[in-house]
Amino acid sequence: MPDRKTIHVLGLKTIGPYSQAVRAAGLLFVSGQPGVDPSTGEAAGPTFDVQARQAFKNLDTVLRAGGSRLDLVVNTTVLVADVSTFADLNRLFTEFFPDSPPARMTMQVPLPKGLLISIGCVATTED
Repeated sequence: MPDRKTIHVLGLKTIGPYSQAVRAAGLLFVSGQPGVDPSTGEAAGPTFDVQARQAFKNLDTVLRAGGSRLDLVVNTTVLVADVSTFADLNRLFTEFFPDSPPARMTMQVPLPKGLLISIGCVATTED
């Protein structure tokens, strides 16, 4: 049987038919975590900063549920609705990844439901 486990955090909903994360071979593959407030299922607020901070919180929640944490992230894929937020994104990456930031790819794409950001990643696991 392959070393594969699907991670699901109760109360943190996905927008479509996908796993929040999959753990396999010592790695955790986390689907894009948008800036959605888990209590409402809606965008955490109208601004990029509010949504981005919530996206990082959601990412951290899924990482911890999968046996990892932010400082073990090795690669990120960030989707933004507006590339003019790039400087703000860089500031937040410095805050959330203060030492040895992960590799990153950032793309501007249209996002559903008024969302401004979604962050996915690959991380190593603690065990």
